[in-house]
Amino acid sequence: MSFEFHSGRVVAIVTGGSSPAGRFVTRGLARWAWPVVVVYLDHQSRTDATIAEIITAGGTAISVRADLADDLDVQRLFTESTAEFGGVDVVVHTTSNGAALLCQHAARHVRQQGVIVITAAPEVLAARVATQLRERGITVERVPPHGVLAYLDKWRQQKTG
Repeated sequence: MSFEFHSGRVVAIVTGGSSPAGRFVTRGLARWAWPVVVVYLDHQSRTDATIAEIITAGGTAISVRADLADDLDVQRLFTESTAEFGGVDVVVHTTSNGAALLCQHAARHVRQQGVIVITAAPEVLAARVATQLRERGITVERVPPHGVLAYLDKWRQQKTG
């Protein structure tokens, strides 16, 4: 069930890749043949296990350790993701950490018509960031963890239809 949004496959960043919700989303996206960037701050061994599971099943994934409250770490997350896969189309934020800095960088780095899915309580985005996301056609949605894959499945169907 592969889907090509641009010249290559859809690329997703998933924060909290070592958490149960992050692992669930990451494995689901990998089943769609989407390259996945698994973001973690702690629990490297659990993240490594998730990456190994995806690769063993024939998927493509890398991990990036990043503190989502650190501007340089978030910038590096997008730089490494783009260097590895050529760009980013989807960001799924599954941690309870604030998403403001992540959205700020996503507004500059996620490809046009991409999507940001946040599973925690919604935050108010800075007006400048909200404007930049809107101008680039990047959707930001709050979706409960169990609904992320269904939401993204609907999103990808709309992009191909």
